[in-house]
Amino acid sequence: MINVRYKSSFDVDKLSKAVQKVITDIKDQTIRTAKSHTPVRSGFAKSQWKKKSTSTGFSVSNSVDYIQFLDKGSSRQAPQGITKPTVRKMTGYIKSRRLKR
Repeated sequence: MINVRYKSSFDVDKLSKAVQKVITDIKDQTIRTAKSHTPVRSGFAKSQWKKKSTSTGFSVSNSVDYIQFLDKGSSRQAPQGITKPTVRKMTGYIKSRRLKR
């Protein structure tokens, strides 16, 4: 039988907090980005963005009944819609994030 011991100063709690901070930052940035891509007539659609933590991460949603039309580019203010530009921008943002050691 072989016994192996490994001694480390690795702090799991510190890593967990760092990961949670990155997820929170990405969640906040995602909702800000979605709001920035939402066209404004009265401001109602923009004000209805919600973020929610889930068991697998988080979700960002908007319950306005006409949001699907805005997302398909029905507004001249946002001809590319909302979701595609938000995902594109967030993909670059996430790739640029690094956990600090």
